[in-house]
Formats: sequence, C-alpha cells, structure tokens
Amino acid sequence: MCAGRLGVPADECYVVGDAVWDLLAARRAHMLSIGLLSGGYGEDELARAGAFRVYRDPGELRHALDELGIVPS
Repeated sequence: MCAGRLGVPADECYVVGDAVWDLLAARRAHMLSIGLLSGGYGEDELARAGAFRVYRDPGELRHALDELGIVPS
C-alpha cells in the first residue's frame, strides 16, 4: 500500500525492520529488506529471514546508506 501511495514499484522499495516478520513481509512484497538489531532478534535470524544487510542501529544504517545505493540529499 505504501509503495502505491508513493507511486514507486515495490521492487524499488526498501523495508527496514527489526523483526523476522518484517523481513518476511518485505520478501513477500518483493521489497529489499534491511535488518536492525533493535528488536530482540539476532543477526543470523534476520539474515535467514532475508535481510540484505543487518545493522546494529539506525546510526550505523545511516552511515552505510551508500552500500544500499542511497545517496542522502
């Protein structure tokens, strides 16, 4: 629904989640998933659920945006 409201194809969207369920939902929606270690799940669990990358916290994610092909403005 969010991709539709933004007018962006689902396969061009990123989902940032801290739970296995977030990442599984992203996979079902054909979206790239990014894991954060803030929801009680470990890095291996998030990776097995389909996370493209897993970061410790939002700050680490922000510093790694270029890995994801995102150029901050």
